[in-house]
Amino acid sequence: MKSKRYARIALILVLAAGAGSAFGQGRFRNILSTKFSYYTDERFGLEWEEVFIAPLPKGFYLVAAADGTNTSVSDVTGGRLGLAFDLPGAFYGEGSYKLEYDWQKDELKHTALVSCTYESGPAMASLSLSGEFTPSSAGGVLSPALSYALNPDLRLSTTLFLAFHHYSTSESYFNIAALAFGEYRLGPQIFLSLGGTFGTVYEPAEQYAKWSVLGGIKVVPSDVLSVKTLIEYENASASPVNPHDIISALLVVDVKFRKAR
Repeated sequence: MKSKRYARIALILVLAAGAGSAFGQGRFRNILSTKFSYYTDERFGLEWEEVFIAPLPKGFYLVAAADGTNTSVSDVTGGRLGLAFDLPGAFYGEGSYKLEYDWQKDELKHTALVSCTYESGPAMASLSLSGEFTPSSAGGVLSPALSYALNPDLRLSTTLFLAFHHYSTSESYFNIAALAFGEYRLGPQIFLSLGGTFGTVYEPAEQYAKWSVLGGIKVVPSDVLSVKTLIEYENASASPVNPHDIISALLVVDVKFRKAR
């Protein structure tokens, strides 16, 4: 459960979030994200996630997803099923369960997630807690996040990750990572994103600090479609095992199929 993994997951979630209330404001919604990474120690990586959101009666939403990670050190495929729901005032929440299979380790991985979000006017704040369990390890991640629009053209966002993991064959480890970025409106339908991450990795074989810078463009041609691209450079040259840098490209396509009634 390395901090760098959670920074990437949160980045995809932040970029996939649309304007207005979460889950598409009563619309069917599909979010596809793919990320290709090149490691300077001659490795490659592919991460993808397909999320489908369907409105249910009385302020509930069905959330179903499939995802996969394929690199030289990780080969995982899984699915997630959850329920999102409106809460009193400007709050909403989500609870979900993910089951993944690790093809290299030949074991199942279980992940439970609960989150609560406040969204009103220019401000959005959220808190999520996830727990991950395998036959040989257990851990969890606490992730508070804050986003605020300083004006109609500029929004700033930040997310903090506090990760704890225990391995049955070694000691426990505590990782910290942070993500911060800003989104600026270049035109009526075009937005520029700039930001970075910083994290510490304390794992049985690797203990070091790492950072990244990122930038991208979001295009919103209509209220039912947005396309976002992101380029990230990650410096992990301090890693004691396979020191490397990473250059990655992320694409997120968000489609809403039906307008709210």
